[in-house]
This record gives sequence, structure tokens and C-alpha cells, in this order.
Amino acid sequence: MAKKKSHSLSLRPNARPIIIRTPAPIVKVHKKRHARRGGGGGFGGARGLMSRERMGIVLGAFVVGLLEKQGIMASLPTLPLIGRTGTIGVGAYLLSDGGKNRLADEVCTAALVLAAHELSSTGHVVGGEGDPGEVGYVAGW
Repeated sequence: MAKKKSHSLSLRPNARPIIIRTPAPIVKVHKKRHARRGGGGGFGGARGLMSRERMGIVLGAFVVGLLEKQGIMASLPTLPLIGRTGTIGVGAYLLSDGGKNRLADEVCTAALVLAAHELSSTGHVVGGEGDPGEVGYVAGW
């Protein structure tokens, strides 16, 4: 008797092997974007001459000037080295509650800037120790 042929997969003419692969991880490719230029310069915008932050500080300096003109600053106690203007700045900082009150925060910035300007240009601050005509105790530094 003749031997029967075994039908294996490799002997079939149209048979293809089944390959099972694990799925590859999905990789997202991000395209590089060009950085956008901000709206600086000029009068408006975030960094312009008339920016919101700068105008707030100007308003703060205006309020400090009004307090000085009305005579309210003369009745305030003074802190050493920063004088009455600096005392206004420290008081406004305490009122600003960590920057929540914007006007008080801007008054604080303006008053401290004005106190630093007076101290560096004249050697004393309004309401500081000593006569305004003399240099005061800061000259010993």
C-alpha cells in the first residue's frame, strides 16, 4: 500500500504563517512651534511706556504726593533709615494683604521707591532723624 501524504502547513501552496506581535507603544510627535513675539514696545502693551503696571505705580506716587500735601504724613511716626515716606510704604504693604489690594500695593511700591531716591540723592529721607539740611546718621556707612 502506498503511504499517505501528510498535509502539513509548509506543504500547502497558499498557506502563510500567522505572526502574532505585541503592540508597539504609541509615540506622539510634537512639532516645534515658533515663539510668538509679545506686544511690547510702543505706548501700550505689556511692556510699553503706558503699561498697566507702570501707570499703577505712577498712581501710587500720586497718592503719596497727595498724602504729603494734605499734611497726613507729618502726623505719622517715622521708621529709622526710611523716614515717613518709607513708613507710608510699609503701611501700604501691610494694607495690601500680599498684593490683593492693588492700589495699596502700588502705593507701597511708589513710596519705597521715593524713599530710596531721597536717601540716595540727599542722604536723608523726609521725616528721618536729624535736620534735613545735614546728611544725618547715614553718612557713617
